[in-house]
Amino acid sequence: MSNFNLLCEPIKNGIITKLGWRNLTPVQELSFPEIISGKNAIILAPTAGGKTEAAFLPVLNVVYTENLEPTSIIYVSPIKALLNNQEERLKKLSSFVYSGVFKWHGDVESSEKKKFYKNPSQILMITPESLEVILMSQKIDKKKLFENIRFIVIDEIHAFADSERGIHLMAVVERIQSFSKFDIQRIGLSATVGNPHEILKWMQGSSTREGIVINPPKEKKPKKIEIKYVDEAKDDFQKDIAKRIFGKKALFFSNSRTAAEELKLLIEGSGIDCHVHHSSINKYFREIAEEKFKLGNNTAIIATSTLELGIDIGDLDIVLQLDSPNSVSSFLQRLGRTGRRENSIAHFVFFPTNKEKLVFSIAILNLAIRGWVEDVFLVRKAYDILFQQILAITLSTMGTDIESIYKLFKNVYSFSEITKDDFISLVKHMLENKYLMFERGKIYIDAETEKKFGGRNFITLYSSFDTNKEFTVKYKNRPIGSLERWFVNALGDNFQFVLAGRCWQTDKIDYERYIIHVSEAEYARSPKWMSEGGFVSFELAQEYLNILTSNEAFNFLNKTELDLLNEIRYEERSFGLERGKILIEENKNDFIFYTYAGNRVNYTLATALSLINSFYDIVGINWKGFKLRCRDKEFKINLDIISEEINKIRTNPNYFDKEKIKELIARVPDIATSKFQRYLPQELRRKQLFDYIYDIEKTKEFVKENQIKILKIYY
Repeated sequence: MSNFNLLCEPIKNGIITKLGWRNLTPVQELSFPEIISGKNAIILAPTAGGKTEAAFLPVLNVVYTENLEPTSIIYVSPIKALLNNQEERLKKLSSFVYSGVFKWHGDVESSEKKKFYKNPSQILMITPESLEVILMSQKIDKKKLFENIRFIVIDEIHAFADSERGIHLMAVVERIQSFSKFDIQRIGLSATVGNPHEILKWMQGSSTREGIVINPPKEKKPKKIEIKYVDEAKDDFQKDIAKRIFGKKALFFSNSRTAAEELKLLIEGSGIDCHVHHSSINKYFREIAEEKFKLGNNTAIIATSTLELGIDIGDLDIVLQLDSPNSVSSFLQRLGRTGRRENSIAHFVFFPTNKEKLVFSIAILNLAIRGWVEDVFLVRKAYDILFQQILAITLSTMGTDIESIYKLFKNVYSFSEITKDDFISLVKHMLENKYLMFERGKIYIDAETEKKFGGRNFITLYSSFDTNKEFTVKYKNRPIGSLERWFVNALGDNFQFVLAGRCWQTDKIDYERYIIHVSEAEYARSPKWMSEGGFVSFELAQEYLNILTSNEAFNFLNKTELDLLNEIRYEERSFGLERGKILIEENKNDFIFYTYAGNRVNYTLATALSLINSFYDIVGINWKGFKLRCRDKEFKINLDIISEEINKIRTNPNYFDKEKIKELIARVPDIATSKFQRYLPQELRRKQLFDYIYDIEKTKEFVKENQIKILKIYY
């Protein structure tokens, strides 16, 4: 019997008459009873798998049957575009029980927000940053606004969990919980991830409700996946693209905005209606691209990760990828955008542009076929966001006591390994550096803080993530998009560039207001944007190694790609690459370690080995390996001592004791990971980076399973 019957009559009637459904999807069948019974839930399903209805129909059922007062539901999205995209959908669903929806973000007029205060809707659609604005405002009665909150639905929760925005969101949820008369029921909508139960725990916070992961069996639909190597002949690449997408609706992903703009120029001469979609293009043009794409055929959108999240751009025939995504999770989300129509086949094409990307594409596909997906990395010592939240709470309350802040945040997962002593140490640091002041048993915002964080509006405190200062590009006084400041400064006052798939010439640059006025140009160069690649996981790096050291002729490769792979294998084996071995290349003044163990294991192992001698330096750490060299050229690294140290890691379960951990913390590389990290005391900043950069358990496992192999290059 279907769980459709658990729903109230108005919702059942709406499903039949307004949605026209004949049955529920598997994820909806599984979700309805669990959410109606009051459980916190992580709902896993691919894009367009019915997750939104799986969450909102039972939530609205509770709203109706319990006659809840508005506002009772907060829907949180990682991006404004997704809010805009989901607005009509949620309005339709909420109309089944005669309730309303209000969408709140920075583009919404203040007059509309005032109307919402006076007559609140049942559902509030919002981003974390806008929630922070509300909580920090001294003009808004937070108790009145949030006292009836019964549900928080977090869309694309995997995208939140892996970043400082997610830590910020969970802290904000606890602050909202302090105003609500309910134990807020938390529901996260997610793509497939490797550790959904841990994400559930991360989301749970102070809620005492039972939690569940809803993960329906995956549908085994037919798929067509190609790997097509791109050689230097651009004409052939253009033909390969056109052959696959002409007359179809295609989404082409690139890993950078620069590559997206270059692809647009390459494709547009093929008779295909082509649009570019990335974060530096003005919202108006991105929305035009989305609408044209929904309506037409023989059209392609070239996008970065801006379209990886669940923005609806209609049915797709094919998804293409320049090089490869950075993770199996990204690949699965992008693949999930095609093959949705009945009797259609999901079609995905990798276009690797070099040998490394070819092997990466094979590795990602192999892991996906085996059903493996990365865990989302979850921080437990987020001192930087705690710093931001202490300031935000102190500002919003016009002074508060230290103990109440500690109690409020002790249930936030990402603060869970912050001790009371470290918390007090952080507050003392903030007092000493005049971020805070202490009077009559309470802490207050110091006057100096106002100068540091944006004047009366404290604008930099609203957002947990950093943004580069960019120039707005305007044509006939209409915004087109933006360019990063360093790129503009490097080229001077007169240059040509590509943006939104068109060529522009600078007419005037207003350096005070960060505006570039442009006219159209015939030819131009693609601009450069800064982009940082994330860490490569241990599992993905090891799969890369497995491919190079195996003889498998993958049945999804064409002859050209298989021949090239075999050439790469021959080169690497001739060099000495071997599975189960840590390959050490001995040179005159250094040793190069080839581990294929991912960034975190390599940071851990390299730093541990550098502690042997104060003259040892580590350079060039990446996912493949690292270099160990001696600062004094007269002094040679002792390979026997290095081998002995690796053997200690292999055989001594207590190798990474408290003293060793202290040494690793002291030597942790000072990588910039967040906006507020720079304001932390050095000791706490290092403790936080320790968790992010090192992986002790994986390192012990790796060393235990691999032997050393020496390769002598220098004689």
